[in-house]
Amino acid sequence: MRLRIRGMAVVLIVLAGCGGGKESARNVDSVGPILRSQLPPSFVAEYDTVHVQTEFIDLIRKAGEGVETLVFLGTWCSDSRTHVPRFLKVVDLARPSLERVSLYGVDRNKKSPGGTEASYHIERVPTFVFLKQGKEIGRIVESPQTTLEGDILSILASGMSQ
Repeated sequence: MRLRIRGMAVVLIVLAGCGGGKESARNVDSVGPILRSQLPPSFVAEYDTVHVQTEFIDLIRKAGEGVETLVFLGTWCSDSRTHVPRFLKVVDLARPSLERVSLYGVDRNKKSPGGTEASYHIERVPTFVFLKQGKEIGRIVESPQTTLEGDILSILASGMSQ
């Protein structure tokens, strides 16, 4: 019986992912606006090892003109540590079109001191919100549906007609 309860607890923790949880008193998270230089070393290490699907880059560069991206992340979140460095690598390769990127750190309750996340209804991280002329044209929440590059291209292509 104890083994079954422990197994269920592990499953619940895994399923919770980066959806929420209590703030750890011993874990200080970066919250609010974050500069790339302030990202933790684990993000930098992941960035250095990422290989992106380069066949998408030229298309993303063309479709990304005039698009701003808000990235809500948790420095404590494994999905953020995986997908944010990959996104930043895509941004770097697709320059100059996707240069307008703002990073916002949130705590485990998806809150930050400035409250920027509230107007975007952030429930999971990372969340990538793509804006064109101030209007949201799409978002990627927690994990891409196909690949990060493919999802970005799909969102940008849909926004080209706006």
